[in-house]
Amino acid sequence: MIRSTLLLLAILIGAGLAGCREGNKRAEEAPSPATSREQSPQPEKTVSWFIERPSELQATLKACRDNPGALGKTPDCVNSSAARDKIIVQEMKDALK
Repeated sequence: MIRSTLLLLAILIGAGLAGCREGNKRAEEAPSPATSREQSPQPEKTVSWFIERPSELQATLKACRDNPGALGKTPDCVNSSAARDKIIVQEMKDALK
């Protein structure tokens, strides 16, 4: 009786874990907003592009902060963050003059 109960419990746990793994596969296979964004013909913006356009820089940084899971590693988020860092360093250098 105990042996059959343990066997049934092991089967249920195994089936539950297998179901969790399938859910992760489906989530990985589904196109993310970042993927669909990459498919659009919009080219990535460079660090210097963001430095020259402060309003676009702020808007992109805000979008990246609002949804870091989907956008955090996109080229625009990485480049805008690098542009912000360069601007801050330059402002610090200018303040020390």
